[in-house]
Amino acid sequence: MSVVVPPPAVPTAPGALPLLGHGVKLLRDPLDFMASLNELGPLVRMRGPVFTPDVYLVNSPELLHQVLVTDARSYSQARITAGIGSQFGISLVMDMSFDGLTLFASHLRHRRAVQAAFHPHRIASRTPAVRRATQEAAAGWRAGATILLDKEMAHLAYGVNARAVCGDTPALSQVTAALGALSSQTTAGMYWRLALPGLAHPKHVPGTGRFVRALRDLRCAVRAALSHHRSQGARGDDVLSLLLQARYSDTDEPLEDQQIIADTLFLLWAATHGLKEVLPHVFYELARHPHVEQRVHDEIDSVLKGRPVEAEDLPALEYTRRVVKETLRLHPAPWMLGRRTLVPVQLGPAELPAGTELAYCTYTVHRNPALHPDPLRFDPDRFLPDRAKTLARCADIPFGAGVRKCIGDTLTMNQLLTAVATIAARWRLRTEPGHRYRPRARIVISPGPMPMTCHPRTFLLPGHPTAHRPDMCSAHETEPSQ
Repeated sequence: MSVVVPPPAVPTAPGALPLLGHGVKLLRDPLDFMASLNELGPLVRMRGPVFTPDVYLVNSPELLHQVLVTDARSYSQARITAGIGSQFGISLVMDMSFDGLTLFASHLRHRRAVQAAFHPHRIASRTPAVRRATQEAAAGWRAGATILLDKEMAHLAYGVNARAVCGDTPALSQVTAALGALSSQTTAGMYWRLALPGLAHPKHVPGTGRFVRALRDLRCAVRAALSHHRSQGARGDDVLSLLLQARYSDTDEPLEDQQIIADTLFLLWAATHGLKEVLPHVFYELARHPHVEQRVHDEIDSVLKGRPVEAEDLPALEYTRRVVKETLRLHPAPWMLGRRTLVPVQLGPAELPAGTELAYCTYTVHRNPALHPDPLRFDPDRFLPDRAKTLARCADIPFGAGVRKCIGDTLTMNQLLTAVATIAARWRLRTEPGHRYRPRARIVISPGPMPMTCHPRTFLLPGHPTAHRPDMCSAHETEPSQ
């Protein structure tokens, strides 16, 4: 491992402790700590715990664009990201090199081979399944009843993504159950090993055994689904069937089973958290901003006219899409990712040798007042085309950027829009009195417990004399988001 001498032009974040570096601050209050570093400059040094290298936080969107897009060949996945991917096997989240290819070329070769599984037309074809699953999830809701929205949306995410990725297979219920078990053990089984490298052996981290068993069960379930699809000729439109059909363009060779399983495991986990963490935040913000909610309801009523949402309706839900994008800005699921320099690089004021660890915090970038005026204000119209085009490149990166941008970004947006339109067409959800929002930042930002009360709505065309409900407005309309 290269020894990185801190460049004098790069400030060091305050509050580092001997041996522990900034680890305590990252464990205790990571979101506020990271957001506070915006003011220190485009590049900030964070001290790592003993036995781990220092990490340079990239705050500037210009430098982020350099790292993620223009000079992407000079970087590989960092310890943080590679540590996540190593749990599932060599997959899209990890760089890999074979047949003499560089890390960059190898990643690009693999990505091109699996890209067809995420074609917009294939994703659109899965809209009815997402809608039906959402309808089934809300079927038991009753007027005035209190639900735990975080739990409800988690179960929805497990079922939706098990079906989208693995399709209709006898192993579907097995995949869904194992995916739920794995997701519930992610913090205990994965986060602490990444957060405390060198300080604790995996066997000594609480929850590791349950995580390993859940991952083993999910791998077995995916392997069973893979065998089923192969026996049926891989004729399905789900991701797993399409990975069976995938070929590398340079050799026309198929993906090996081990590779397909690793990709599927990671895609299941990542897609689940893209839905599970974000959906509760959408309805949390709608409950806090009734004027925004009313515009969403008016648009849904106007576009759908009381019928179930279809894929063709999603482009017309322009304001609802902006609401989802604004939610992703304020509450991104993956909140910190990293890169490692493969060669010496000049990054802003610093000359960094090969082996330097970099990090970028989506949460911090999205709340930078220099990039997003009045950043704590929930304002979906900041994503109107004329306003959005003035944003700096890499100022809005909920799915990353460049060749390593999340391959499932369109899949997640489709699922989110379909679920929001299905629920909001029938329900208003209100946070319980006295509820305190307590997000938890681990590998992803979780909304924490979110009890909400269900209020049914009646479909009304915009313009109807009772379509607008002034009684639903409140002082929360102007409150900044947390």
